[in-house]
Amino acid sequence: MSVSSPGSIVVTGARGFLGRHVVKSLQRRGLSVRPLGRQEGDLRDTATAERLLAGAGTVVHLAADVGGVGYLRSCPARAFHDNYALGLNVIRAALRGGVGRLVLAGTPCSYSGDADLPLAEEALLEGVPSGDTGTYGYAKLATSLAAATLCGGLTTDTVTVIPSNLYGPGDAFDETRGHVVAALIRKAVLAAELGEDSFEVWGDGSATRDFVYVTDVAEGIATVVTAPESFAGATFNLGSGRETSIREIATIVAAGAGAGIRPRFRADKPVGYTRRVMSVEHAAARLDYVAATGLVEGIRQTISWLRASGHVATWAAAARQATGAAPVRRAA
Repeated sequence: MSVSSPGSIVVTGARGFLGRHVVKSLQRRGLSVRPLGRQEGDLRDTATAERLLAGAGTVVHLAADVGGVGYLRSCPARAFHDNYALGLNVIRAALRGGVGRLVLAGTPCSYSGDADLPLAEEALLEGVPSGDTGTYGYAKLATSLAAATLCGGLTTDTVTVIPSNLYGPGDAFDETRGHVVAALIRKAVLAAELGEDSFEVWGDGSATRDFVYVTDVAEGIATVVTAPESFAGATFNLGSGRETSIREIATIVAAGAGAGIRPRFRADKPVGYTRRVMSVEHAAARLDYVAATGLVEGIRQTISWLRASGHVATWAAAARQATGAAPVRRAA
């Protein structure tokens, strides 16, 4: 079975971190994209979802209520309810509007904590999501299963992509909701700006993750959108396929932030799963997917973008104002 051209593409969460890069990747391919953000309306409302998705040929659903481990740990009920409500309303609107393809963004949190590594898509239904991110993982998994069940055999083709731990230019760098790398970069560059010699890292550094540059994932999603064949509910991991320790990534971030900066580990802080890495064999075989950007280069580009954006200077000014400290004078 083949799928017709993507037509008018609606991207939910289009003003979020991944969403902005997906929109750019689609537009570079000459495709018509209608970006949706929170200001256009609340997709948790059924009528609003149907109104906003009307006329779409393809929907890429990236909108989510998500953050780092600390955030998800603080609101487990909300993490499930809001994300499942978002997903279910988008599925209903896609079916009623005759959408040709619905692309859903999943999460590595949907894999069981004791699943074999590297995480392969077949393991999604083996065991259950657990830990601080478990309810968020349940919500995203339930959304994908609902889409495959409700749309199976109908005109709406569904597919789920699971990005691993994203990083790159344009991330929120939010103190509460920031992704792992964004949180580390914020702490490191701010420490350098304030003349400090270290930055805090949660955990003892032994936990591992699969870090992937955001534009690599965005290109993978654009390939899914434009693929002519039907996916019929398939799921694809979009990661680097490389297991990296928090200690290693913190060391790379420290080197990029400035000479003399070092990570300071806090073993008493939560880190979520102890090990995570995803298999990307299915995506490589079917989508020709590859994560082309290495960690050192990706971190360098991210820090360069962050400094150029003016965010670092703003954070430093706020920190100095809070403590009454004078600006640090650096040698030319």
